[in-house]
Amino acid sequence: MIFAVADLILWKNKRGGILLLGSATLFWFLFEICGYSFFPFVVNIQLLLVVILFLWAKSAILFNRPMPELPNLEITEASLLMVADPLRLLINTPLSIARDIYVNRNAKQLFRVTVVLWTISLVGSFLNFFTMLYLGIVLGMLIPILYERYQHHIDEKLSVTHRMIQTQYRKIDERLLQKLIAKPTSKIKKMQ
Repeated sequence: MIFAVADLILWKNKRGGILLLGSATLFWFLFEICGYSFFPFVVNIQLLLVVILFLWAKSAILFNRPMPELPNLEITEASLLMVADPLRLLINTPLSIARDIYVNRNAKQLFRVTVVLWTISLVGSFLNFFTMLYLGIVLGMLIPILYERYQHHIDEKLSVTHRMIQTQYRKIDERLLQKLIAKPTSKIKKMQ
């Protein structure tokens, strides 16, 4: 399963990559450009499928053809657990980060989370959900190919950028975060 996704993202499965990119573009066009709403779209697709299956079954009786074979339409416990376990980990990770910030009073972690959430909020204020989802799919398929092709140049630029960010973070840490951490302890000592 993981290798299939990797092949899709790295365009080793060209047909699947084109299908994913084309369907993402089609859905983005339907929902963003044409203004079609998501829930009526899902309901109309389900209605179309039910009508097609009903007409197929009726025509099979009229023309003495075999009935359409449908798989058992239920969710098994194993497939539900397969989805629930990664979902549980996905939910528990931010909760453990929040606990670390709250219980341990980790100001550095709070600063990182604040910057990431503020950046997402800023980008999200300019784009809506489907556009962000579409950009995520397109960038998720484009970045690995570009990285594979220009790995040396990208690594070089990222190392320079990482050093600059670390320098700025150390300055912020020395000037602001260390003072925020030091003040509550001095107040506690004065109260004792």
